[in-house]
Amino acid sequence: MVANVMLIVERKFDYPQKRVFKAWTAPEEMMLWRGSPGWHVEQETVSSELKLGGKHHHVKIRDNDPTVRVTTDAVFTEYFDPDVFVARQRITGDPGIDPDIPMELRVEFTKYGGGTLVRIVQGPYEPSRAEYHATGWERELNRLEDFLAANPEGVSR
Repeated sequence: MVANVMLIVERKFDYPQKRVFKAWTAPEEMMLWRGSPGWHVEQETVSSELKLGGKHHHVKIRDNDPTVRVTTDAVFTEYFDPDVFVARQRITGDPGIDPDIPMELRVEFTKYGGGTLVRIVQGPYEPSRAEYHATGWERELNRLEDFLAANPEGVSR
């Protein structure tokens, strides 16, 4: 099949735009919540140069089988704190993603009342895999909600 589907996932958070953006981008925060249930980010693998052209790297590991590892390497093609970032990604270790086809991740942070609307656009996916990954993002956003509730002011370095 041809990878030609972009997925879109949105969620409103009752936290300020700057707070939500930091949870997404600061390595010391994103490593604590990223990954669907049953997965975690290997903390020592997280690095991120938070700027246009900056590189990002992290590895997600399946909790019940640490040999299952999904690696994301990316370069920020847009970076406007606290409004949006776009990264060109190479994802390896996920059987549903061809590591030779670059993906794009766009995450927008829009002020919405007293909170923030997060909009994720990512792809291209093969049509048969798009819904699976959209569900994964929904689960990760649940984890982000829990993280923000436990750390409303952020974590210290």
